[in-house]
Amino acid sequence: MLFAEILLLILALSVDSLAAAISYGIAKIKITVWQAAFISLVCSGFLLFSVSFATAISCYIPKLVTKLGSFIILFVIGAVKLFQNPKSERPERLSAAKTVLFAVSMSLDGLAAGFGAGLAAEDNIAAVGVFSCIITFLTVYLGNVLGLRINKNAPPFIQKIGGAAIILVAVCKLI
Repeated sequence: MLFAEILLLILALSVDSLAAAISYGIAKIKITVWQAAFISLVCSGFLLFSVSFATAISCYIPKLVTKLGSFIILFVIGAVKLFQNPKSERPERLSAAKTVLFAVSMSLDGLAAGFGAGLAAEDNIAAVGVFSCIITFLTVYLGNVLGLRINKNAPPFIQKIGGAAIILVAVCKLI
């Protein structure tokens, strides 16, 4: 997997975390540095696991099948995200249990997308983990800070950007 593909995949997956963190901030719910770090570690762990697993099994599958499988998985995830209506769940406070739920829910897309990307990955798996951890932390923490500062009329198109970026990663897999 090329550096640009890694970065694009992680940015695409982080858009949901960014949108969720902004919405928490808009609802005046503060995500601490430690909560953002925990969310980042969980999301990155799920992504790293799925990329590693897919990379391990991809050597037993013909290259054409892995490329097509990668494209289909990522394209479907991106299309679903592109056409879904944004959710507006706004809990009153972010407890420890809600922090775990936030982290796991943000990780599920990474699990599927990481598997799709891992089918065509050849190396750079460590870079996926490192960049995912850093970018997810920044999007969650800074997104929450931004959300705390803006009004409640945040644009709903933010989640659609993630879908479009994942479709772009899917197309890159065919090239």
